[in-house]
Amino acid sequence: MLPQYKQIQMNNKVEPTGSILQFVKNRYEGKIVEDSLSPAGNWLSYTLEKIEKGMAEITLEVKREMTNPYGNIHGGMMALVMDEVIGWSVISLDTENHYTSLNLNVDFLYAIKEGERLRAVSNIVRAGKKIIHVECTVYDMENTLLGKASSNLIVTSMKPKDNSSRVAN
Repeated sequence: MLPQYKQIQMNNKVEPTGSILQFVKNRYEGKIVEDSLSPAGNWLSYTLEKIEKGMAEITLEVKREMTNPYGNIHGGMMALVMDEVIGWSVISLDTENHYTSLNLNVDFLYAIKEGERLRAVSNIVRAGKKIIHVECTVYDMENTLLGKASSNLIVTSMKPKDNSSRVAN
């Protein structure tokens, strides 16, 4: 049985208090994510397969709209996938802080075609007081390494567009 978390009323919405990670696990783990705070991520329609403190894993099918003229995933779309899974691993740290990317360094190693599925995994390497360093790897379903990335994120005073203090939906 999963632990319960308290809820509070905020901006006419019920918001979780306590464990952000537990809230995310209850709401999204094993499900297609279509209502997170990230409109770009929602468009991807990925499944949050697993999330634990310091790591996250997503899977998705490469849509036609994600491809380049060769029918393979576009590099910008691969970077979006990586950025999304990196964001989930940061959320998994259960902090009230908000973070924004300082950089995203991407290596594209192999292509993946429209209609094929991929798996992206991110892990926190170091979480400092202000900066978090994260690494990400992307595989096809046969476990071929398609790409890898690293990113540094910094604490920010920016808030979600709806002006709430939420870190997760």
